[in-house]
Amino acid sequence: MSATANLPTLGNSMQQLRRHILALSTLPENDAPVLSAYFDLRRPVEILRAAFETWSTAARSALPKAQRPRFDEAKSELRALLKQVWPEDIQGLAVFARCGEHQLFMALKFRAALETHFEVSARPAIFPLVQLKDRFHRFVLVICTEDTGRIMELTLGAVTEEILTTRPDHGSRLGRQLSREHFHHRREEDARRFVRDQVLIISNLMARRGLNHLILAGHPRHVSPLREQLPKHLQSRVVGSVFHAPNGQDYSPLLDQAIDTFIEAEQEESRGAVERLHEQVRRQGLAVVGIHACREVLEAGAASQLVISEELPIPDREELVRLATQHEVPIEVCEGDDLLQSHGGVGCLLRFRMEYLHTAIPDA
Repeated sequence: MSATANLPTLGNSMQQLRRHILALSTLPENDAPVLSAYFDLRRPVEILRAAFETWSTAARSALPKAQRPRFDEAKSELRALLKQVWPEDIQGLAVFARCGEHQLFMALKFRAALETHFEVSARPAIFPLVQLKDRFHRFVLVICTEDTGRIMELTLGAVTEEILTTRPDHGSRLGRQLSREHFHHRREEDARRFVRDQVLIISNLMARRGLNHLILAGHPRHVSPLREQLPKHLQSRVVGSVFHAPNGQDYSPLLDQAIDTFIEAEQEESRGAVERLHEQVRRQGLAVVGIHACREVLEAGAASQLVISEELPIPDREELVRLATQHEVPIEVCEGDDLLQSHGGVGCLLRFRMEYLHTAIPDA
């Protein structure tokens, strides 16, 4: 028996976030500056307001005089937003504002934390959104107990779908309708069917949503039977396990641990992307490194993946993730990776060699 609940969320779905990032990356420039502000709402709002005021005063003085009135208008819009009271489950807020011709005002709220950061430039600062999408993405969490299985889809740190499966209880029929031998036989059969039902739901959910990461949580004696019954294509997508039993009906500690486990798995994937890049560079294969080379292959449509360090200078990383977004190139963000830093902090895996692109076709 199962019941499905689509949970309302104040955060943005992954599909919505992709649309927002694409819209921001293609926003045309004009004479008015774009104010980009990211807030960690876990901190007291008074501290956030003070930090914004200090930064905006300094940023205004660095702008040309002609741009300051538009900056002041955008700043007022953002000030008004900061007066709102946000629900406790909203941990991050990203705001983009531009006044004058082709006005922009976009406020995105998340249940995942963002680092407080402000910027004013001709284009929106989208790298923190790209980093958030890469780090949290989506995965399926299964919380196993003896009699229930909670199958959850998590998007950007929030539960966006939950399916509850329960095992039938025949205890009341023991001695009245079932002998002890038949009771134990029925119970074992129910346990096998219970696991099969969970496998079917997990498989359908991951296929329907296009999910590639699965985490199993609960006591090992409940997790092991499920994992053993997963088909090979699902076993390969298990990126971690959390071997702790739920504390009553409070599943929040398991959710937090699952998110931490997923972030660790994502960091492993980032290291794997850097290793693939490094291997191709050693072989003079399908890869380029460095800011200028990556810009060239992105503009030419030759890149299959952008691998970028968060330590790259802000203007360069903004330009490259904007180009990758516009050309629908997957982005892998790496943190503190010495190997990637040795390549200048950025590289691209290629769909084809650039010399093929430059080869001239002789006239017939």
